[in-house]
Amino acid sequence: MGRYGNGASVEDVPRMAGCSEGSVENYTHRCFTAILSLHDQFVRPLTPEEKEVEKAYMDNHLGFKGLWREGWVMYDGTIVVLFRKPGQNGDAYYTRKSNYDLNLQVGNVPSNLRIVDYAHGMTGSAYDATAFKETAASLYPDWFFSGEEFAWVDSAYSVNSRTIPVHKKPTLLDPKNALFNKTVAHLCVRFEHCMGALKGQFQCLHGLRVKINSNTDHGNACMWISVAIILHNMVINMEGNEAAQYFINAHGPQEEQNDTGIWEDEQVNMNNDDNNAK
Repeated sequence: MGRYGNGASVEDVPRMAGCSEGSVENYTHRCFTAILSLHDQFVRPLTPEEKEVEKAYMDNHLGFKGLWREGWVMYDGTIVVLFRKPGQNGDAYYTRKSNYDLNLQVGNVPSNLRIVDYAHGMTGSAYDATAFKETAASLYPDWFFSGEEFAWVDSAYSVNSRTIPVHKKPTLLDPKNALFNKTVAHLCVRFEHCMGALKGQFQCLHGLRVKINSNTDHGNACMWISVAIILHNMVINMEGNEAAQYFINAHGPQEEQNDTGIWEDEQVNMNNDDNNAK
């Protein structure tokens, strides 16, 4: 789980461990089966008491002061890079970064980077807003949220009673909306930290070495992602938030941008903003 690229070859592990290649695959499959059996124990919505802790974090660390504290979870999309083009429907996995990827939607809480909801299975060419529809927050909003609770999302998502996105142009030109986006940007940073901890510790997500030549292979690739998320939450539960923070720098914002990329028009807008500021 902590290796990718050429260093993640099956042949390398039995050479060091003194066992057969088939044993490595069997042991991995059995360990994955055991970890997946703990899924609902470690990946779950927060209890009302835990939600109050997150809402207090919003007030104390983000300066919301009761205005937007009901938004206790942040959703965003990332990608899991595949090590080669899939043999089945390979073009569907192709992204603007010239990689073959899987789309991963993650909902995490900002205080301790715990992942409370996620959705995978969409290919890299899928829009974030489309992939988000497969999350529990979208499919079962009244079960996942209560009262006036909602999720923070970026401008790629739609606005409704349970998702509040940031503003995009032209409404972004309003100074009040710009201030709103600046405040919410602190949450975006915490999502980047969550991805840094997840991909930094389980670096198989940098270049997943799973051959996708059938629907079963696609499911196996998704299984690797699920196992990484479960272990991520296990670390936070058993070793505390500091254990997750340790791996943030192993996958920083620059590495995440190299994975997901940035739209050309967004880059032009950023450059224009920089020039105007100068």
